[in-house]
Amino acid sequence: MKQELFVTCPRGLEDLLHKELCELGLHPRKGVSGVYLPRTMHAVYLVNYCSRIATRVLWPILNFRCPHKEALYRGAREIDWTELLNLEKTFSIDANVVHPTLNNSLFASLVVKDAICDTLREKFGERSSINTKNPDVQLNLYIFNGFATISLDTSGAPLYKRGWREQTGEAPIQESLAATVLALSEYTVEESLCDPFCGSGTMLVEAAMIATQTPPGFFRERWGFSHHPSFSQTDWEAVKQIANAKRIPLAEGKLFGADKDPEAIAMCKMHLAKLGCADVVDLQRRGINSYAPFPTPSLIVTNPPYGKRLHTSMEYFRALGELAKKTRTCLLAPDSSFIKATERCIQKSFPLVSGGLKLSLFQI
Repeated sequence: MKQELFVTCPRGLEDLLHKELCELGLHPRKGVSGVYLPRTMHAVYLVNYCSRIATRVLWPILNFRCPHKEALYRGAREIDWTELLNLEKTFSIDANVVHPTLNNSLFASLVVKDAICDTLREKFGERSSINTKNPDVQLNLYIFNGFATISLDTSGAPLYKRGWREQTGEAPIQESLAATVLALSEYTVEESLCDPFCGSGTMLVEAAMIATQTPPGFFRERWGFSHHPSFSQTDWEAVKQIANAKRIPLAEGKLFGADKDPEAIAMCKMHLAKLGCADVVDLQRRGINSYAPFPTPSLIVTNPPYGKRLHTSMEYFRALGELAKKTRTCLLAPDSSFIKATERCIQKSFPLVSGGLKLSLFQI
């Protein structure tokens, strides 16, 4: 098999991820639901720490023909699992399977688990423990077109888990989705950005991280690659040091936010404080009908409430349309019927998915 990493992302974002990795000085090639990179530990460190769009960085261990369950077990047994695991390390397996007989991803992952446990039991007399919530070693199984690929997930937890979030409000969007929305909105550090439905601050924090050139992995403490046999603490620290040295302070008058919920505003301030930005972000406890940011921002990017009470949601969108009269506005919504309530014209739209819910980003 080719000596390549596979960097995953939601389907449809391959071009955006490809562009981002090129800007990091890497040489990706596009795939489906991700991109491929030359398989080096430097790329592992750099993408995990600096990609705002990627979901996971997978290091393929073995690719083999997989016509049935027995072939999957035999293939998994060919791997020397003692290079990754011992009795002290826990592991878990994610699986994505498209196969005529292995049509259950959980069952396929259990076949690989049995192969791993049998290997370790022969070596140590016991097997490692499974930990599905917070394993030391996260593995990935992918079966498609009759072939199986078993990979080490060098990210561990998915990369949208940045590590800055202490608390959440109601239905926050994932951090990587917020970064995607900002990229598709063509947000730059020169912009003054407003989120009038800021909630616990996901959009504002991600914008602040971009504006301050803070790596998205800055607050994370656990990484799957720390269990890779070729992991070098020295090389890893060097990648972090170079990225962290680019950080700059956030200028005043660049970020604005509002929410009618006092608890949401308190959470937003707490999250911005972790970045050292709370004092320079204009946050107001106001509903959309009474909110008038000053000076007028150059860009509004927001995720308005929708769904629970349609009439109330439409009121929010009508009020948002008033703000959009003066400012380029990008907002998430389930469909264009919400945009009609703003009485603005749709200039662009881009389909996205948030927690299984189909959305679109609309520029109005």
